[in-house]
Amino acid sequence: MAEYKRQFQSIWANLDPNGHMRHTAYNDYAAQLRVTYFEEHGFSFAHLIEMGIGPILFREETRFFKEIRIGEKLEVDIALVKARRNATKWTFRQKIYKMDGSLSAQVEVDGAWLDLQSRKVIVPPQKIIDMVNSIPKTEDFEWLPDKA
Repeated sequence: MAEYKRQFQSIWANLDPNGHMRHTAYNDYAAQLRVTYFEEHGFSFAHLIEMGIGPILFREETRFFKEIRIGEKLEVDIALVKARRNATKWTFRQKIYKMDGSLSAQVEVDGAWLDLQSRKVIVPPQKIIDMVNSIPKTEDFEWLPDKA
């Protein structure tokens, strides 16, 4: 499956007092890429709200390797690490690279689909299941067991 990645540029607002990109900015770029993926596959946030569904995160873990400074370009990708076949739960791994190809950070999130009225995890419509399953998979991808 083809990779999915996009380039961004670090901006002034993302700096910390040490002169490099603040830790939460990495998570912001990862989140933006997830939103972009959803939008490009027919699920803008406005459309999801109309459907009464939204993604929810249970865990977000970030590991840092190389700093990014102001004005540097960065590249963010996304891959599916594990998921239930009905897409009720999933884990995405996103890597953030400097333009020289070195790994700057890795963000991993565990999430699910939330019914915005009942506030409960739901099985999403088939089109969302298909969208989640279209995300490139990691080499160590695994299917999670269905909920008993």
